[in-house]
Amino acid sequence: MTAEARMSVPTVASLCAALGHHLTPVAGFTAPEAEVTAVHVSELDDPTAYLSGGELLLTTGLVLPHSLLGCRRYVGRLVEARVSALGYGLGPVTQAVPEQLVAACRDAGLPLLAVPAPTPFTMISRAYWSALSRATEQELADAVAAHRALVEAAASADPVPAVLRRLAGVLGGWAALLDATGELVDAHPIASAVHADVLRLEVTRLEAAGARSSATFTVADEVLAVFPLAVGGRTVGYLAAGSPRRFGPEQRRVVVTAAALLSLDTVRGQRDRSVVEATRRCVALLLDAGMGEAARLLAARTGSPVPQHDACVLAFEGSDLDALIEVVSAWAPDALLVRTGPGTAWAVLAAHHPDAAELAERLRGQDRTVRGVLSEPVPLERLGAVRSRLARAASTLSAGVVEIPRRISSSQIAEAVDRLTAGGSPDVVEGLVAYLRHRGQWEQAARALQLHRNTLRYRVGRARDLLEVDLDDADVAAELWLALRRRGLA
Repeated sequence: MTAEARMSVPTVASLCAALGHHLTPVAGFTAPEAEVTAVHVSELDDPTAYLSGGELLLTTGLVLPHSLLGCRRYVGRLVEARVSALGYGLGPVTQAVPEQLVAACRDAGLPLLAVPAPTPFTMISRAYWSALSRATEQELADAVAAHRALVEAAASADPVPAVLRRLAGVLGGWAALLDATGELVDAHPIASAVHADVLRLEVTRLEAAGARSSATFTVADEVLAVFPLAVGGRTVGYLAAGSPRRFGPEQRRVVVTAAALLSLDTVRGQRDRSVVEATRRCVALLLDAGMGEAARLLAARTGSPVPQHDACVLAFEGSDLDALIEVVSAWAPDALLVRTGPGTAWAVLAAHHPDAAELAERLRGQDRTVRGVLSEPVPLERLGAVRSRLARAASTLSAGVVEIPRRISSSQIAEAVDRLTAGGSPDVVEGLVAYLRHRGQWEQAARALQLHRNTLRYRVGRARDLLEVDLDDADVAAELWLALRRRGLA
């Protein structure tokens, strides 16, 4: 995703080029390279309440003023609303663009386009959204390629210059690695070392803000950003990057990936265990940032575990964090652990982890001040949001409380089925079985029994009361189905 390769949103000029004779500049006008944020159709005398800037506005001139003064006022409102261009549809009202509108647009500097009859406005809209879709798909493909290239660079024989070179190419600028004091370690291209003094001052300011802080500022028409490299809650260096353009969301994500990879490289010379912890931390941070493919690539390169589809999140805190982390690591050896502060941490766990009740007991036994929350399995794309919510929830708990998902044992399921068969009629059992067989689809289950769905809802509700379990819990429903099958009821 180099600066040259990145695609922008459609422009007035690119739409005219794509549509040919269906959208052309009126004589005396040219199609500018102004970006088009949307295509909007309006016959209102004042459509500005429905504009946010950058639109290609289409009109047939149905209520267009007939006087030059009226057209100037109309065009003035459009210019003030920052529309990219005005398209006039020929045919429905007039066979030619009104001279007073041409004069008003020329005087105001508003690009004026003609849409010949019988070209429908929907053709213009479809062309715009198709071009925007292609640009978005290309941007996503470029972003994935950029993350992959960074991971490959980090796994090379000389990772630091390789990562900096890749990152500089992605940003169309430069990248540099600083040590924990702000001194320049390496840079690409080497000419970017001229920013060393500015970066050193910025690092001094960031040191007071903590390891999770970053900064973006402008120096001589160039956007500069500084990201801390943290390992185990300790800042071990900084990644600096510069570009002639403002960093967009995708560029910032790429820089975050590079920072995570460089954080890993700073600890390669430490003990094997430290390397493993740092690697897993980087994998966890990539998952937390929604970069699942980059996380899998890094895990594959380094032999780290990584969930493939779903994962559980554990957020915890306490006065003896090192001991708590040891407990979690012993309970789930494949845990991806991240320290976020002197007494706080979180972990990514496999969906099929050991008994959570045992973990809670171990944590409380190790540190009576512990507070923690364990999630149910969640899709990897939701991991970051779940982690943030759990961290807030853990901080509000009382000391010694570790909340875990409620699990139900096989003996409890057997007791629930006993209550159902003892207190429920055959119709209630039959309704429950149909409900479970069709995975909670009321219409399908009711049709199979030739019942009205309200009748089925009543029977399943009666079964729910007798069972005293959560039928919406997938694990409970699966255990219950197997128990019914073993008894010949399903």
